[in-house]
Amino acid sequence: MKKNKPVIRLLADILFMFGFILLIPAILAYLMQEQTMWMTFGIEAVLCIAIATATRSKTSTAGMKQYQGAIALALAWILISIISSIPYQVNGLGLIDSLFESFSGWTNTGASMIAEPEQLPYSLGLFRAMSQWLSGLGLVLILISLRGPSPRIMQRLFQAEGRQEDFNTSAWKMGRTIVIIYFSYTLAGFLGMWAAGVPPFHAITHTMTSLSTGGFSSNSIGIGIYGALPTVIAILLMIAGGVSFSSHQALFSGNIKKFVQNPEVRIFAIILVVSSGLGLLQMQIANLPIMENALDTIFYVVSAASTTGAHTILPLQEVPGVFLFTLTILMATGASYGSATGGLKLWRLIILGKIISREMRAPFYPSGTILPIRMGHNVIQEDAVGKVAGYTMLYTSIALAGSLIFMMFGYSVLDSLFVVFSAQGNVGLTAMPAAVHLGMQPVLKLLLVFHMLIGRLEIFPLLYIVVRIRNW
Repeated sequence: MKKNKPVIRLLADILFMFGFILLIPAILAYLMQEQTMWMTFGIEAVLCIAIATATRSKTSTAGMKQYQGAIALALAWILISIISSIPYQVNGLGLIDSLFESFSGWTNTGASMIAEPEQLPYSLGLFRAMSQWLSGLGLVLILISLRGPSPRIMQRLFQAEGRQEDFNTSAWKMGRTIVIIYFSYTLAGFLGMWAAGVPPFHAITHTMTSLSTGGFSSNSIGIGIYGALPTVIAILLMIAGGVSFSSHQALFSGNIKKFVQNPEVRIFAIILVVSSGLGLLQMQIANLPIMENALDTIFYVVSAASTTGAHTILPLQEVPGVFLFTLTILMATGASYGSATGGLKLWRLIILGKIISREMRAPFYPSGTILPIRMGHNVIQEDAVGKVAGYTMLYTSIALAGSLIFMMFGYSVLDSLFVVFSAQGNVGLTAMPAAVHLGMQPVLKLLLVFHMLIGRLEIFPLLYIVVRIRNW
């Protein structure tokens, strides 16, 4: 047990922080006279703070190793998601559906088992959006901004959250800067949507889930029901969520050149433009009216590429299959490394492209010539190149295996690929009719939860738990 004290201490730190987060919906529930909800959130908050306080006094993060940090984060996401499922159960949602909804929120996926989110109590609706907003920010960044564990430990935790920041500052300053940027975009998005006619509650929840690339909506359709301008604002927020925090920091500091020269920013912009054009062409070929569906088509492209997974007025069941296949590819690729997004990340795909280019050029050089992989002015070490290739193969293999299981349950090839890559990419889009999606077999819902965790935790932290659990 002694060697696991750093893991337990980090879990206690996160649980302590989570307890105070639970007070926010508890207070709202009290003000809105939602008695059952304020008691539920209040009791959970008190228990989390009390248990965490008692545990923190007996443990320490001293000597924490990298794999222990990864395990702690993986366990933290699971623990918080399980605790967060209780309010859904209290509100009448079944156990499996509550776990699905909670894990979908905290993994920033956005697939939902709630048919009519507008019927939720205000406190639960806010908490549902908060789970994605906080997930997009990341537990590590919250701990940094609150001066949690040491900077050395924090650096070990970044990779477990799929982040790689390159600020030339201290960890504390970096954390505060990211939080300020995140709050600024949230405030701007909220004010923009409110000014565009979206009611305040729905404006803040859609802002939170768009910026965080989570995708939950406070209604059963999406932001599109409020008109074109709020839809455009949501698109801009999703794009912002798909760009790394370090790129936003460069933009905020006035370093436009650094922002524009970031290869991920460039590739992301190209993908959005080309995919939007391709989507419109696919709509035209399918004889769907382009002018009526142009904004919705672009919305879905951005929603998939940024791994937000938000829906809008045009149901995906009505779009051509070739467009769904395009969205599946976008969901798998993801956006920038170090952003709020899921998927493989463009950073990995750029390196894979450079590996292919190197292999094509290698025969034309003398034997033994070293051809390094470069990202800008930086040379990528060969062990990192190997890890990228290995991770990509593992990620794709797991998603294909999950898709095969869906096919064995009778789902079509396209539907199977779409729903699994959507879950593992932490996207949340679904092309199934609502009745089919909500009525999915419990084992398949739990399978999708597994894929959500795989995507959110970058696979290896979960594998660390499996490998190390026999020694606990």
